[in-house]
Amino acid sequence: MKEREEIDVCVLMGGTSSEREVSLRSGQNVYKALSEADNKYRPTRGEFSEEEELLDLVTGRDLVFNCLHGGIGENGTVQALLELIGVPYTGTGPLGSAIAMDKLASKKGFNRASVRTPGYLGPEKLSGPDLETRVRSELGFPVVLKPIAEGSSRGIKIVDEEEQLGETMDSVRQKYGEIYLEEYINGKEVTAGILSDGPDLRPLPLIETRVKRERFFNYRAKYTPGETEFICPARLPEELTRTVKEKALDSHREFCCSGYSRVDFIVDKQDRLFGLELNTLPGMTETSDLPQAAEAAGIDFPELVEKMADSALRENHEKVK
Repeated sequence: MKEREEIDVCVLMGGTSSEREVSLRSGQNVYKALSEADNKYRPTRGEFSEEEELLDLVTGRDLVFNCLHGGIGENGTVQALLELIGVPYTGTGPLGSAIAMDKLASKKGFNRASVRTPGYLGPEKLSGPDLETRVRSELGFPVVLKPIAEGSSRGIKIVDEEEQLGETMDSVRQKYGEIYLEEYINGKEVTAGILSDGPDLRPLPLIETRVKRERFFNYRAKYTPGETEFICPARLPEELTRTVKEKALDSHREFCCSGYSRVDFIVDKQDRLFGLELNTLPGMTETSDLPQAAEAAGIDFPELVEKMADSALRENHEKVK
């Protein structure tokens, strides 16, 4: 960090992934908050749509506030570039980002943190004449079809009958690449935000997401105002609430996260907890979970953004000592 009154921050947004529009909304909100931060920061809008534009945007900055979602912005590629040129940035480093973005690698991360995950069949098992029979035997129907490396629930489908499976798999593969199948868990979807607050990691109040028209918390439900009821604190027993927060902290550490994260769980009818996803770059839109959880903890949006930026600068300072 350079010795001068204002901190030059590039708010990185847009990008090339399918989540570009959400990234632009997140980035604009962060840019506005930094612009109003008592002249501490001097933000610029680092919007790009071609990878070739990226290096010029970030070189020489005091800080990159990463508001990209999906693709190279979240899978560790941008993080590796920033490490290489010595520019501090918000969020998790290359390794943790890559693990969290790969949903099968994430399952192993959750398991190392002693968090169970739904059963699954990986891409190597999704072929052969007896596939539908195998799926019914090992996972049952309905079954959840997921792309391996997409965020914001892009491409996720719930397949109710085996007759629908082949066509749905082909359609999602064509658009999103490698896929896998996962056991369908009927329960409450709960999200746990983690925030670095000074030297400490702080679990935020849990949010239960209750969708109104969709079958699960999909892209439409996440980013369309009025489509989801956000219940905070989540309607869980006190002991289970403590467990979810502990497991979210354990997962954050196991994935080598920095600054902040959002950990998504589902709680079934027997109050068993399953890890679904760890998000290293949670959305910062008007309907995003992390800002809502922070607000429930008494942290308004500008303060949340400042804590994120401060933690990145503090961790970079510790690295270069």
